[in-house]
Formats: sequence, C-alpha cells, structure tokens
Amino acid sequence: MHKSVYRYDYRRSRDQEAQSPVRHPVVIVGAGPVGLVAAIDLAQRGAPVVLLDDSDRIGEGSRGICWSKRTLEILDRLGVGERLVARGVTWKLGKVFCGDELLFAFDLLPE
Repeated sequence: MHKSVYRYDYRRSRDQEAQSPVRHPVVIVGAGPVGLVAAIDLAQRGAPVVLLDDSDRIGEGSRGICWSKRTLEILDRLGVGERLVARGVTWKLGKVFCGDELLFAFDLLPE
C-alpha cells in the first residue's frame, strides 16, 4: 500500500462544540472530483462552503481513465484545465472491445 504524502490528523470542528445546530449556506459531502470542483467553483464565486470527507488524506492520482471536453472546460474555468491536460495523455479516437470484438468506435474531435 502506498503511504500518503499529505495526511491530516483528525480534529474536532468548532461546530461540534456548539450548543445548538450550526447552519452553513453550502455543505458538500465528499471530496472526490465532483465535490472538489463544486467547492472550488462556489468559493471562487464568493459562496462560503463547508466540505466534508471521511478520508484523512489527499488522494494520490486520479481514478479517471478519461475526461470529457465539457469536464475540461469546467476545469479550465477553475484555472486547472491546462495543467491537467499537460500531465495527461490526449487522444481523439476511442474504441470499445469485448475480447477481440470491436463493439463501438468514436471520434472525440467533433465534441
């Protein structure tokens, strides 16, 4: 198992010590790709965001095999699209196989 470079010890939130329930304008549960993008996008627009996750570390690497053009457009708007593309492998033709049988082929360039 790979040891995480960025690991954080658990610490109680001030909200947990409050005498009555604490409310936040936006609470995002899950710091995966969608949760992080939503939190960053809202924060850049000035919305206060609380992001909750059950992990004590930053994920190492991506589990995504590919990113759609729309996803890259959103990431570019958040200021990370070019860096993401620079670290990845780009391609435009895709093929889906079952064993040796070609099931589907597609061209991403028109997208």
